Amino acid sequence: MKLSEFKDEKAVQVVAKLLVPIGRIVSNKDNAKSRGGTQLEFASAMLENNPRDVMNMLAILDEKEPKDYHCNAATVIFDVMNMLADDDLLQLFGLQRQTQTSSTSASESGAESEE
Repeated sequence: MKLSEFKDEKAVQVVAKLLVPIGRIVSNKDNAKSRGGTQLEFASAMLENNPRDVMNMLAILDEKEPKDYHCNAATVIFDVMNMLADDDLLQLFGLQRQTQTSSTSASESGAESEE
């Protein structure tokens, strides 16, 4: 599920559970190096450097206990890409979604900030 789909008390509980693994992922110096690159580079780094934290996050977003979340190579890539498609979740990592029109978006957001 996307972060925005969790409401009220459930939203608070989900965020509380996500804070610890997100904190470990963003504080990992090897992940920090990849945050300036593409989302795929960041995904690769966090999978390599914090696999248990990523699995915990995927479990939480799937409303499962981390011990009950299981994956294989095919499902984990699908789940991670879905997780990184969530703009709200990306913001918790200090990232923004990168699109093919990012130069247009940058110029548009620059124009908006001038108003």
